[in-house]
Amino acid sequence: MFVNNVCLKRRACMKRLPSHTVKALFHFGKVQPTVIMADKLDDYLSNKELSLAEDLRKCCDGKGAEKDIKESADILHKLGLVYKERSEEYEWRFTFAMAVLTLIGNAPSRITALIRNALPAILTSIRFALIRSAALMNAAIVRKPSNVDEIKNDLDKFHRYVLKLAKVQHDQFDVDAYVDEVVREKIKSMREETKLALDKLKHIPNDVSSERAHELEMDKINRVKTLQDNIAAKYTDIMKSVSDKCTEIMGKPPCRYCVAGMGSLARKEITPYSDFEHVILLDDELLYNHDENSDQYQSALEYFRWFSILFHVIILRLGETIIPAVSVPSLNNNQIKEHNWFYDAHTPSGISFDGMVLHACKFPLGRQEKTMNKPWTTELIQPVTKMVEYLDADVDLKNGYHLGDILTKTSFVSGFKSIYDKFSQQVGLTDQMQSLSRKRQHQLILKQLEEDLNNFNVSKYLTSLNYRKPFNIKRVVYRSSTLFISALGRLNSVHQSPCSCYDVIEKLTEKQKFNSETAHKLAYSISIACEVRLKIYCLKKKQDDISQNPLYFNSTHNYIPGLVAAVGEKSIIDYFKVTWILRTMIFRDNYNLRERDTVSKITILFRIGMFEKVVEEWNHNKDVSIVCKVFVVGALKFTSRYEAAISLGKSLLIQPLSEDATIHVLYYVTNSLVALGRRHDGICKKLKNILDSLSPNDLNDMDRWHGKEVYGSYLLFVENDHEKSLGVFIKFHGSLLKRMKTIDGDDTEKEFGLKYFLSRNLLHIAFCLHFNGNNKQAIKKLKEASKIFNQIESFNVESIQEAKLLLGVCYYAEQLYRKAMKEFGRALLRHQRYPCQSMEQRLPKVNMAVECCKAMLNEQVALLLFSTDAGYRQFAATLCNYRIFF
Repeated sequence: MFVNNVCLKRRACMKRLPSHTVKALFHFGKVQPTVIMADKLDDYLSNKELSLAEDLRKCCDGKGAEKDIKESADILHKLGLVYKERSEEYEWRFTFAMAVLTLIGNAPSRITALIRNALPAILTSIRFALIRSAALMNAAIVRKPSNVDEIKNDLDKFHRYVLKLAKVQHDQFDVDAYVDEVVREKIKSMREETKLALDKLKHIPNDVSSERAHELEMDKINRVKTLQDNIAAKYTDIMKSVSDKCTEIMGKPPCRYCVAGMGSLARKEITPYSDFEHVILLDDELLYNHDENSDQYQSALEYFRWFSILFHVIILRLGETIIPAVSVPSLNNNQIKEHNWFYDAHTPSGISFDGMVLHACKFPLGRQEKTMNKPWTTELIQPVTKMVEYLDADVDLKNGYHLGDILTKTSFVSGFKSIYDKFSQQVGLTDQMQSLSRKRQHQLILKQLEEDLNNFNVSKYLTSLNYRKPFNIKRVVYRSSTLFISALGRLNSVHQSPCSCYDVIEKLTEKQKFNSETAHKLAYSISIACEVRLKIYCLKKKQDDISQNPLYFNSTHNYIPGLVAAVGEKSIIDYFKVTWILRTMIFRDNYNLRERDTVSKITILFRIGMFEKVVEEWNHNKDVSIVCKVFVVGALKFTSRYEAAISLGKSLLIQPLSEDATIHVLYYVTNSLVALGRRHDGICKKLKNILDSLSPNDLNDMDRWHGKEVYGSYLLFVENDHEKSLGVFIKFHGSLLKRMKTIDGDDTEKEFGLKYFLSRNLLHIAFCLHFNGNNKQAIKKLKEASKIFNQIESFNVESIQEAKLLLGVCYYAEQLYRKAMKEFGRALLRHQRYPCQSMEQRLPKVNMAVECCKAMLNEQVALLLFSTDAGYRQFAATLCNYRIFF
C-alpha cells in the first residue's frame, strides 16, 4: 500500500470532494494501486464477456458464421451491455485516479508518475469500450430479434451516457431521430442516383470497329469520371453534415480545425458503401501558443477525441459496421488466435469508420492499442505541422499501412478550409519525402511498389482462377490498376489534393510521360475498374469484394462471368491487357504501353477461362510464341477438342521447352487421352521420365504437382492399373502433407493450392479403392476430400460433383441405397445452383441412379428389375462408366 487509507479519508473530508468521489476513495484500501494501470486492464477479459463469447461460438458454425441470428442477436446485445459496463468501470477508475492525484498533491513521485502515465490509456479504454458497445448493440438490432424495442431502449440510454461523458452542450440530442431523418435519407438518395447512373452505362460490343470503340470508350470514361465526382461530392456532403452536427452538439471548438478525408474519397473513387478514412487537422497556433503538456493543449485534444466518438456513434447507428471492424477482443483479437474466430455475415458492410484492426485504424483516434511487437500508438488528431511529420518513411513503416502515402492525397470535408489549404500546401512543398535526395525518394517508393506488385499481382490472381478459387474483386480488378497509377503519380511528384487516377494520368500526359494512346487506355482501365466495383457493390447492397455468389458465377469454364456481366466481354479483356502490361511500366523510364496483342491477349483469355476465345485467336493467327501455344493446347483440351489438343501438344513436345512448359503440355495431352480412353505409351513414358528426374525439392513447386496428378490419372483411367495408380496417388499424398507442414501461415495462395491438390488427390485415391472393390475405404477418403473442399470454399464444381457421384456409387455398391440416393440428390441440387457441362452430360445416368435406388428400396421391384446377375451387372456398368467418372 503506497498511501495510508486513513490519511486519504481525512484529506477527502477536509477538501469536501463530491460524495461519489469520497465513496470511491473509501474503497482504496480494498484495491491494489496497480489496478489503475491501463496495461493490466487492456489485457483483462471479464468472465462475463468470455462466457457470452463462448455462448455465441455455440451459435456459430465451424467458420464462425451464425446459424441462428435471433439467438446470436440476444448474445450480441448482452455483450454490448458488458462493454457499456466496462466503460463505466474505466470511468470509475479514472475518477478514482483523479481524486487520488487531487488528494496526494506532492506525495511520493512514484504514485504520481504511476497514475499520470496510466490516465491516457484509461481514457482510451473508455472510448474503445464505447465504440465496441455501440457496434455490438447496433449489430443486434440489424438481426431484427423479437426484443428489438428493448435493445433500442438500451441503445438510447447508451447514447445519453456518451453525451454525458463527452460533456456536450446539447445533452438532449436524439441520435436515432437524426440518423433516421437526415443521414439515412442522404445516403438513400446517393445510392439511388448512383444506381440510375450505372444503368445508363452500356457495354461496348465485341464486333465494333476500332474508331467506334474509341468513341464509346471516351464516352464511358467521361460518364464514369462524372459519376465518381458526384458520388465523392455527395459522400463528402453527408460526412460534412455529421461533422457539423457533432460540433453543434459538443459546443464551440477550442481552436480552428478541419476534417480531411483520405483513401478512396480523396482519390474520388469512393462508392456509396465505402468506409470513411479521415483525420482531424488542428490549427498550428495551438502548438505555438501552448506546450504539448499544458492543460489548454490537452483540453483541445480531448474535445476532438470526444467529437470523434460522437461521430463514430452516429455512423455506427446506420447498422453498416461489421463486428470484426471494431476488433472485440473475445471475438476478433488478431493477437490471440483462439479469440479471433467470429465472422459477421449478417451486418451489411457499408458506410462506417475504418476498422480498428491494428493494420488499419485510419480514423482520428488512430492506433491506440499496443502490441508486444509494436508497442506504440499513432493518433490522427494533430496540428498541421505535426501531422505532416507522419509523412516520414519510418512512421509509415511502423504502422503497417501506407500512412505517408495516404496523407499525400486528401480532400476537405468540413471545418476551416484555410487549415486544410495550409496542410495541403505543406504536403506538396515541404513533404519530408521531398527533403530526401531524389534518388532516395525513388528507392523508397519502388521498395513499396515491389511489395504492392506482389500483393496485387494481376498475373498471379488470374492464374489462381485456374483453381476455381473465389476471387477478390478489389484485388483482381480495382487495385491492380488504381494502385499503380497512383504510384506513378508519386514517382513523378504529382501531389495535388484531391487527386484521382484521372488527374494523375492527365498530369503525366502534360509532363509527356504518357502519349495520348497510353493515356486513353489507362483512363479507360480506371473507368472499367470503378464501374465493376460500383455495379457489384450496388447489386449486393454492401461492400463485398469476394465474387462467390451464384449471381456472379456459373462454372462453365469461364471463371469470372460476374465481370463480363458487369462491363461486357470486350471491356474486361481490354482491362486485363492493360493491367498486365502496366506492371512492367513501373520500372521502365518509358511509360508508354507497348503492344503485345497476340501474346498478351491469348495469355489473358486463357487465364480468365475464355477458352473458346483462345481457340478463335489461335485460328486467326497461328504465328505465336511457344508459350502461347502451350495455352492453346490447354484451351483445346478444356473445349473438348481432344484430338487437336493431342496433335498440337505432340508437336510442341519435340521442340525445346522448359520443364514447367513440358509438364503443362503433358498434363493437357494426357488428360485428353484420358477423356478419349486412348493409350499413348510414348507420352506416358515422357511424363514418367520427367517426374523421375525431378528432385524432392522440385516437387514442392505447384506446377510440378500437375505432372504427378496426371501420371496417376493416366495409369488409373487409361491403363486401368488400379494398384499402380493407387501407389502413385498415396505417395503423392504423403508429399503434399509433408509440404503442408512447411507452409507459412501468411502464404494463403500456396496453402489454397496445396488443399486443392490434396482434395483432388483424395478423390483419385477413392476411385482406385472403388475400382479395387474397397468401397468402405473409398467412402472415408471421399468424406475427407469433402471436408477440404469445404475449407477452401472451392467452386471447383466438377471435382465436387465427381466426389458426390462417386460417394453415391460407393454407397450403392455397399447396398446403402438411402445414402446413395441422398448423395445423388445433392449432386442434382448442386448442379441447379452451379451448372457445369460435364454434369449436364451425366444427368440421364444420375436420374436413372436415383430411380434405381428407389427401386432397390422396394424389394419386389428390385427383384423384377435385377432378377439376373446379368441385369445387375449391366446396370452397374452403366452407372460406373469411369471414363466420364460416373
